[in-house]
Amino acid sequence: MPPWIPIILALAALITSIISAILGMAGGMLLLATMLCFMSHGEAIPTHAAVQIASNGTRVLAFIKNVDGHTLGRFCLGLLPGAALGMLLLWTLGQRQQSEPYLKTLIGTFILIATYLPQGKADGRSAGTWWDFPLMGLVAGTAALTVGAVGPLIGPLFARRHFVKESLIATKAVCQLATHVLKIPAFIWLRDLDLTRLGSLALLMIVMVIPGTLIGKRILTGVPERHFRIAFRVALTVAGTKVLILDGLLNLPAWS
Repeated sequence: MPPWIPIILALAALITSIISAILGMAGGMLLLATMLCFMSHGEAIPTHAAVQIASNGTRVLAFIKNVDGHTLGRFCLGLLPGAALGMLLLWTLGQRQQSEPYLKTLIGTFILIATYLPQGKADGRSAGTWWDFPLMGLVAGTAALTVGAVGPLIGPLFARRHFVKESLIATKAVCQLATHVLKIPAFIWLRDLDLTRLGSLALLMIVMVIPGTLIGKRILTGVPERHFRIAFRVALTVAGTKVLILDGLLNLPAWS
């Protein structure tokens, strides 16, 4: 790998971690898209997972007082069986590359529909049903090995539950952290991944997400709640459109 590529990826890690700390999402997706310009899919996904563990972990520590433990617990109820199901499907079918455009078309459609469906009254985190976060954990765990960045997938559910901005970012980050942690052993087992080849690059990017998160948190304090919600919806719209069209529809056999 040419020496200028790690520099670009390190800067990308810094910038996208700032974005994630401000919006609670979008940074992971942008980082993965940048990594795929210079790395193979098989190398980018697990390296991205390692960097996102650090990014989300730093974000959780920065906003630790705002984490909603009840929501995290319900999400993990679905996440664990979802991860097991995702590993089973990936191991059994062995056709991830062929099925991925169809999966991302469905995910992009879901993101856009869930973002713009009418919401209930803003009565706090109690809105919704008891099974929504376990179900989303199941979906996120199943899709994590192929989608890579699950932030846009679970983002609409958080947006519809009327979290204040700090609580949304903190709780969503810890849910994503749990998802990424489960991906590392899955990739080692399923793909015989040699982490030593990627260790120095991943370490460099991990170092860069720490100041990025702190910078983003400082910026967030000056963002009004209303402006945050508008920006969060815009980020979901961009992410959903990108996943639906660029990752999904344009890669279907009829279009390729």
